[in-house]
Amino acid sequence: GESTGYGRRFVADEPTWIGVVPVGYADGFRRGMTGTEVLVDGKRRRVVGTVSMDAIAVELDGEIAVGTRVTLIGDGVLIEEHARVAETIGYEIATGLETGPGRARRIVLDG
Repeated sequence: GESTGYGRRFVADEPTWIGVVPVGYADGFRRGMTGTEVLVDGKRRRVVGTVSMDAIAVELDGEIAVGTRVTLIGDGVLIEEHARVAETIGYEIATGLETGPGRARRIVLDG
């Protein structure tokens, strides 16, 4: 019965591992993208709770190391998926992502 997110939006029905990723709506990861998926060490994981100003909570299948790579958008998780969940277009999400020091890093790969 433990919860995470503003207003206890996610309440676990069973013991659940939750990872906290230091990116939130202040970085352009919109609140409407709650419920979408990101890649944690190459595996798709669901964003749970409400996207906070400085963090998202991600449901995991077990313990992982601090510093494990999280891909918000890229191979295996398309911007169009986030746009569909947030009821917007991919360009709005792409242009809204911040890349300031110590925050989410936008890395563009030639591909």
